[in-house]
Order: sequence, then C-alpha cells, then structure tokens
Amino acid sequence: MFQHSPARKAALGFALACAMAGCAPLAIAQHDAGDVTQKALLDFNSCAKPMYPQSDLRERHQGTVALDFKVGQDGKVTASKVQRSSGFAGLDEAARVALEKCSFKPALKDGRPVEAWTLVQYVWTLE
Repeated sequence: MFQHSPARKAALGFALACAMAGCAPLAIAQHDAGDVTQKALLDFNSCAKPMYPQSDLRERHQGTVALDFKVGQDGKVTASKVQRSSGFAGLDEAARVALEKCSFKPALKDGRPVEAWTLVQYVWTLE
C-alpha cells in the first residue's frame, strides 16, 4: 500500500480545503529535481491572479488543475505543462499562462540554486 509523507498529506488536505473555500494556487510537490535540498516555491505576490475565462464563468465551470513548472536557477519559469486537467481546457490554459509569469524561489542543492520541476495546483471556484 502506498503511503504519503506527512508533508504531502498536509498539502493534500490544504488542497481539499482550498477546493471547498476557493483559495489561491498551492505548490504541493517537487519531482524530477534529483537530490535537491529545498524545493522551488511559488511567490504568490509576484504575479496577477489568473482571470476566469468568460466562457467558463458563463458555464459555471470549476475544478483543480495540476501544473508542472520548470524553474530555472534565477526563479523564472523556463517551461510549463498541464499535469492533470481540471476537466476544462480554458481553465487549464488560463492558469498555466498566468502562473508561468510568476517568480519562484528556485530549488536548492547544497545551498546553491538549481533548475528543477515543481508541481502547482490551482483551484478554480465560483464564490
């Protein structure tokens, strides 16, 4: 049986709370980063919140999209992709385009910045 780490469980619990309460993006995991000693972290104050696409708003679409961002040593996104769709392409793309403009604190290996992929979930809710 697969077991999640305590940090992963806490992040997943927070993601569920966000889905119910309508909160901001959540960085929850690091992968393909080799043996980094600190994960890349999204700076939520460095960019604008994704805008709800009008067609999705009109249709009252909601959901959570999981996005992968490759973060360079300078904290800038060098690549991005949808890891798991919200079920609505418009929501997925709006979140990806907006959040790839954010700055990140880069991943660290032995105290030095390194390029690494990080997973961010964005929760779309109507309030």
